[in-house]
Amino acid sequence: MLINHLLFWGMFGLIVELLFTAFRELITKKNYNLIGHTSIWMFPIYSLGLTYGFDFIKQIIQYDILRYFSYPFWIWGVELLIGYPTSKLGIRIWDYRYLSDKQHWRGIISYVHFPVWILFGVLVELVGKYFII
Repeated sequence: MLINHLLFWGMFGLIVELLFTAFRELITKKNYNLIGHTSIWMFPIYSLGLTYGFDFIKQIIQYDILRYFSYPFWIWGVELLIGYPTSKLGIRIWDYRYLSDKQHWRGIISYVHFPVWILFGVLVELVGKYFII
């Protein structure tokens, strides 16, 4: 059962990221090709983070609205923990440098994605509640 959760959440994360990046290109650049992108490195990050991380957060923050607004900070923590060391190795698993300098920190954390991370957290909770057995 655990392997099913890890596989499900890993694939779920990759698919959501592909959809998000494709629609971002559509909205910002009028690119109708709908070509999204991600890194295969994101699979274990989504797999472990969505299998264990969101349950952990739900246990320590039980008030829904407070938990929703905390999700960007948890995600930024993961982005720092993984993105900073990998960038020092020359690996950019994700890269927010396409944003203006005041909208990101070293391409690792995007401040403008704050509402996106809230919506992503709510989506993960809904999928986990209604679709995961």
